[in-house]
Amino acid sequence: MGQITGFDGAYAAEQLRRSRHPVRRLIRGLFLRNQLRYLSGPTIDFGCGAGQLLARLPPHSVGVEANPDLVARVAAQGHSVHLSRGDYSDFDLLGMPAGRFRSLVIAHVLEHLDDPARALWALLRGCRRLGVTRVLMVVPGARCMPADATHRTLIDRAWLAAHPVPPELGFAVTGVSFFPGPGWLGSWFAFHEMLVVFDCAPARGGELTGKPPR
Repeated sequence: MGQITGFDGAYAAEQLRRSRHPVRRLIRGLFLRNQLRYLSGPTIDFGCGAGQLLARLPPHSVGVEANPDLVARVAAQGHSVHLSRGDYSDFDLLGMPAGRFRSLVIAHVLEHLDDPARALWALLRGCRRLGVTRVLMVVPGARCMPADATHRTLIDRAWLAAHPVPPELGFAVTGVSFFPGPGWLGSWFAFHEMLVVFDCAPARGGELTGKPPR
């Protein structure tokens, strides 16, 4: 499995700097509140970064992060966080206990990879094994891609259409939304993201809505 590079101490320092900036904190808070609408119960925050979302998740949620500097920072804040291996095998979730988590969120991670489909399919397979029933994927719009040298792949509606979820994984795309505003704004404004909901297919019928849980 290939090593995922580009997330060293300097990258961690930049993420922490951004997390402390008052204007960024205000804007980021709006985006995080929107993401939380789609999650419920104990949640795995895969690629939790500096822990801004993890701090807002329901009790007994955990973070997974490949950068040891960020792991140390998040743990020092009192959150449960696991250091991952920093390669594509992370996405199999083998170190996570089954039956404990209801949701998983992977926000602003897959665009950093050369082969995000490979990673996403492994993640969905792992979630099925753990009993996770909802996965929320969050990715930036096109305007944000040049803002970070570690961005590799633009994930948009065209990418989703070209990479349908294999039915044997047991998940289906049940909702695609954008924040803030319609999808086309992502080509013009850096602070814009696409949210994709994957719900576990029910064993016996049932409607999948991709809507925020009540």
